[in-house]
Amino acid sequence: MLIHYWCPYLTKIATISSVKRSATFLKKFNSKNKLQVEIINSYGEWSHLYKNENNIIIRKPLTYINLFNLLPKTKFISKLTLLLISFISFFPLLIKVNKDKPDYLIIHLLTALPLLLSPFFNKKTKIILRISGLPKLNFFRKNLWKFFSSKIYLITTPTEITKNDLLKKNIFEEKKISLLRDPVIEVRNVHKMKSFALEEKFLKKDSFYLSIGRLTNQKNFEFLIKEFSKISNKLKVYKLCIIGDGEKKEFLQKLIIQNKMENKILLLGYKNNPYKYLFNCKALISTSLYEDPGFAIVEAFYLNKPVISSNAENGPKEMSEIPKIGYFFEKNNSLDFERNLLLFEKNGSNHNILNAKKFSKYFTSFSHYISLSKLLNIR
Repeated sequence: MLIHYWCPYLTKIATISSVKRSATFLKKFNSKNKLQVEIINSYGEWSHLYKNENNIIIRKPLTYINLFNLLPKTKFISKLTLLLISFISFFPLLIKVNKDKPDYLIIHLLTALPLLLSPFFNKKTKIILRISGLPKLNFFRKNLWKFFSSKIYLITTPTEITKNDLLKKNIFEEKKISLLRDPVIEVRNVHKMKSFALEEKFLKKDSFYLSIGRLTNQKNFEFLIKEFSKISNKLKVYKLCIIGDGEKKEFLQKLIIQNKMENKILLLGYKNNPYKYLFNCKALISTSLYEDPGFAIVEAFYLNKPVISSNAENGPKEMSEIPKIGYFFEKNNSLDFERNLLLFEKNGSNHNILNAKKFSKYFTSFSHYISLSKLLNIR
C-alpha cells in the first residue's frame, strides 16, 4: 500500500508536526506490511526531512529546485505566495499522482489544488481531506468542498464539534465524515524533553505563567498582555512568558513597554523544546480566538499542568464541557479572565488531573495511528 501526504506550508505551525507524526507512526508500526509512506515535497518545504530514521519518503521538490527559503512568507504577501505554489505545482502534482498511483492521498493545507485536480487523478487514488485546525467556511471554501465532495473519499475532523458543524452545513454526506484526533503527544519525546533544564536564569528563581503560539491575531496575545498588565499587582505569580514568533512580535513588544511590563512579561521567541517550559510553569494561559483542538492545551493536560483558557471554538469549547478539566473564561471577556485567574491563584490546581490526563491521551501519536489505520483499512 502506498500513502501520500500533501501539506505545503509557509511557516512552522502545529499542523506540520502533526503531519510528520502521523506519517512517522503509520510507517513505524506497519514496516512489516510493506507500507510505503511519502510526504510530497511541493517546493522544498519538506527537504529538511530527506534523511529520516523512519524511512518516510521525501523526494526532490515538484518544482525541481528548492524555493522554500526564497519565496516571501510575510502576512501581506503570503496569499500571493500560496497562489504561486499552486500554479507551479499544478502539472507536477497531477503527473506525480497519476504516475505513483497512491492508494490514499491525505491532504492538508492548500487543499484547493488537489481538489481541483481530483477529476483528473487516476481512479485508484482515494482522497482524504484531513481538517486540522478550525476551518473558516467562507464562500469559496464551502462551495469548493461541496462541488468536489463526490471526489473525496473521507473527511476527518479533530473535534466532535467541528464534525457536527460540518454535518449542519450539509456539505458532505454523514457517512464520509469521521473523527480523527491530531497526534499532538509523542509520549517518549515529551518525557525526554520535559526533563531538560531551563536556560534562562530569571525563570529558575521565580514562578511564571506560560502561553504558547505563533504571534498572530488568532492567539490574541494583545488581550493577554493588556489584561495581565492590569491585574499583575493582584497576582502571587506576576511573571508571564510567551513562547512563539510571528508577524505581531514588534507590536507586542511595544505593547509590553507601553504597559511598563518589561520585567514581568517576556517574549521568549520560538523554542524547539516548549515542554521544559510547560513542565516548569505554574499554569498555561490560552487567550486564543479559535483553536481546533489546541495543541498547547493538550500538552499541558498531559504534563498535569493547570490550564486557564478562553472557551474558544472548537477545541477549548469541547474541553470546557468536561467537568473540572481546567479554568475556562468567556473569550475576550476581561472580567471573566480576571475572575478565573484570581480563582486559580486562590484555589490552586484543584482541577481533575485524571480527567485532563485521560482526555490528552486521545491525542497521542499511537492513538492517532490506531484511528487512522482503521479508516485506511490497514490490518
